[in-house]
Amino acid sequence: MKPIDFVGAWQFTLKHFLQSFLEVAFPVIAAVIDWKVPPVSLDKELQEILPDAQPDPERFDKLIRFRLISGLDACLWIHFEFSNQPDPDLEDRLNDRCQRFFDRFGVGVTHVTVLAGEK
Repeated sequence: MKPIDFVGAWQFTLKHFLQSFLEVAFPVIAAVIDWKVPPVSLDKELQEILPDAQPDPERFDKLIRFRLISGLDACLWIHFEFSNQPDPDLEDRLNDRCQRFFDRFGVGVTHVTVLAGEK
């Protein structure tokens, strides 16, 4: 039996249904985004910030720039992990990456993590 491609499914979802995903999963974030201005995927910048992030069937990251209703631009980092085991390094890894984003952009990046698994 072929393993389920969770990463591919979520990449497709974010590419085609980003607004709906955020409205359901993170409604407070979705409510402050000006959806009349198309979001910009920052894949190149993400690779520069996280050069050590290798393709992984259990996790992936997405960095997106949005225009807020206030007129300001903001970045959102969405981190997905698919695992049946707790990761004791998760908090340290996420904190390190948040610091890298701050170093790159000079401001904090809004960050959400989606954890999926049987446990």
